[in-house]
Amino acid sequence: MKRYPISTAIKSAIGIGALSFALVGCGSDGKDGSDGEDGKVGVDIQQATSLNANILHATVDNGLVAVDFELLNANGVPVFGLEEFTDINTLGFGIAKLDALQKRDMNAVGQPVTPEQFKGIKPTQWTSYINTVKSANPDHIPEGYTHLAGDQIQANIETSCKTECIEVLEHGTYRYTFSKTLSEYEQIEAVNTEFNGELTHRVTLELKPSSTFSAATLVNTHYDFVPALDRAAEADETRNLVDLQESCIRCHSDDYEHAWAPKLMMHGSKRIEIENCVVCHTSYSGDPETGATIDFGSMLHRIHDGTYLMAGYGGSVHDYTDTTFPTDMGNCQTCHINEEHSPAQAENFQFHRQEACASCHMADFNPVDNAEWLTPPGDSKDRGFVGNYFHYYADPEIDGVEGADVRGVFENQSCSSCHADDSNPQGAAIFHMAHTNTRDKMIADIELSLTNASLLVEGEASTMTFTLSHQGLESVFADSVANVWLTAAGEVDNDFTSEVANNQSRKVWDLIANANVSAEESAFTTNFTIENINADNFGIAQSGMLMAKAIVCTDKMSQVLTSCEVAAGDESEVELLEVTLLAEGTVFGAIETRRAAASEAKCISCHEGEFDIKAVHNRNSNPSDSGCGACHSPVTATSFTDGNCASCHNSNMTMYLNATSKHTPGDIQPFRQLNNTLDYRNLVHTLHASKRTASYGGNDVDSITFPNHYGDCSTCHDKGQLDMKELHSLPATITAREGATERGDAVEFSPIAATCAGCHTKNSDSLRGHVESNGGVFGAPIGTYDGTESCATCHAEGKSFGVDKVHPTNY
Repeated sequence: MKRYPISTAIKSAIGIGALSFALVGCGSDGKDGSDGEDGKVGVDIQQATSLNANILHATVDNGLVAVDFELLNANGVPVFGLEEFTDINTLGFGIAKLDALQKRDMNAVGQPVTPEQFKGIKPTQWTSYINTVKSANPDHIPEGYTHLAGDQIQANIETSCKTECIEVLEHGTYRYTFSKTLSEYEQIEAVNTEFNGELTHRVTLELKPSSTFSAATLVNTHYDFVPALDRAAEADETRNLVDLQESCIRCHSDDYEHAWAPKLMMHGSKRIEIENCVVCHTSYSGDPETGATIDFGSMLHRIHDGTYLMAGYGGSVHDYTDTTFPTDMGNCQTCHINEEHSPAQAENFQFHRQEACASCHMADFNPVDNAEWLTPPGDSKDRGFVGNYFHYYADPEIDGVEGADVRGVFENQSCSSCHADDSNPQGAAIFHMAHTNTRDKMIADIELSLTNASLLVEGEASTMTFTLSHQGLESVFADSVANVWLTAAGEVDNDFTSEVANNQSRKVWDLIANANVSAEESAFTTNFTIENINADNFGIAQSGMLMAKAIVCTDKMSQVLTSCEVAAGDESEVELLEVTLLAEGTVFGAIETRRAAASEAKCISCHEGEFDIKAVHNRNSNPSDSGCGACHSPVTATSFTDGNCASCHNSNMTMYLNATSKHTPGDIQPFRQLNNTLDYRNLVHTLHASKRTASYGGNDVDSITFPNHYGDCSTCHDKGQLDMKELHSLPATITAREGATERGDAVEFSPIAATCAGCHTKNSDSLRGHVESNGGVFGAPIGTYDGTESCATCHAEGKSFGVDKVHPTNY
């Protein structure tokens, strides 16, 4: 029989078929099993690199407060493990009610003050349920404050229970139950902590995982609720006066990660949110070592005014007496912004309270050194230490606000002048806001503007014509107009440098009084002509910019124009306020619009529209037909960035401005070294960085407490303004040599290097080497620089080592 071999492949196929037949013969394998529970997705809190908390609900049951909240990372992933994190650095909760104002007895821990004792509108204030009476620690009392030390009430939060009070509700969601009922916390007779479930309450949460700070994992949050209604409070049911970003970060830094940037972060880098701060910094809280208030608003008033000192945790002294404020302290609207998008209670700052008023008017007074004010004169009503001062003892010569006559207001006007009521809802704020309100109204009503500028050159004598519009002001020659000034700045480049002898590329005129000025008036418009101008004043290009400034007189309280000469006997009826009106610059001749090197809006956001140039020029000349006032008239300066300041403070002019003798180039005073130069770029940088050491005559310079990181270029500059375009082509900045002791010992710095060195004052040898290797000069003999500085190649904005990258710039 012939045999046919079976291949391996066939054998495999037969085997698989037989196995399949056998399995089929086994019958059904039953139903599929049900799906298992999904695995829990989350991040362990001890491994989380970012944290966010949302308070979901809060209750008060028989006095016991419970708070439900969730923890998520930046991607919305639940964060678990809080209940097991026994080594957590900070986990604290606060609880407060929004109730009637409770005043601090400035002389001692006193008795409760009932609302019936108050006059006028008094908005509700936060009262913490957690309070204690603190006694002064003798070892922590600052020098000179022993006689002011004494017991003070301080509000607090619960920080000791931590994870012992935590229970897990579900994955990433927790409940914190306070360790005591509200009535079990220390009860102080002077503070009403009775629970009323119909009032708005606030719970606060602060969480910091470890002692190492990370802004991404720091949690500050709050939840406002009405216990009796078991719901969150509506916006108009709570108390929020200012928005952190809008009111504070407009000047201050929120770069919490940077090691030495000044930042609004307190108490061991744990607290950054205003809504949390006010639960402890209550109206009745004080510092036992100094007697100072720690009421939030009053404390901030005094800090910004440079009059605050207190002893903090462990006896550390917080001394703010050197603080500088970039605008008028009386300008409430600098911080209290009341617009449609502002917090619901933004206008509440208008309603006076003891500590807020005393923080400015009585900053240097206290009930020990001024004990006589504890007693009213004769049979007068006893209004307490603060009330007695305001009603009986206040005097413009001693008041903390220069010239304020608060006693006169009490004696000559109604109570509502200070105590807000229906007849005057603004109360005392009507005085505080009058300056800004009147100023803004005049600026908006008059709308000063410059147009149609031209310079007609006729040999050695030229004629300038232009139009000044002034809507809302019928005539610039009215008795309500104090001054109208014009500045003409010849411009060859963006630094206002020119080839005019003595660099006299800036001229000013008093348009009302100058004999060379004529005017043709029509309704709300004036066409001016200035004759007998030396064309050389404006440089070879005979072109430049015009800038106008007018000073009008108003009655501050009625917000109307008034005569600049107040008639005898009317002084009590009219409170004269001079308002500055500025016209946006316009060009004349063949000239391109000047490059914007900095943001005027950012300057104004801190300086709040106050451009009082007199305060920083100790030699002021008014415009005149001839003499110094024909050029040197600082009072005519119009704004920070329009070029008016730079028309004097420029690279060419430093050889004159830094000199001692009139128009003597190079005769530079020895203190006018790079950090004290008057070149505008350096001047502004060194001022804000507080690097200046001397002023005119070699006098000392007061330091400036710049509220932001002075290395953050975006504080003053908009994106795109740091391209350094053509900056290398400007003249070198001439200064005194470092270490100079004699006049005339001068050197020069290339323009970009000079700007950088305004802040980078250390390691000058290494900086010099870097500058010189890239075409610049650094402290070289005058005449060395040839315009080849190439810093912009690497350091212009957007470049690999651009100034926006190597500085902590937060656009």
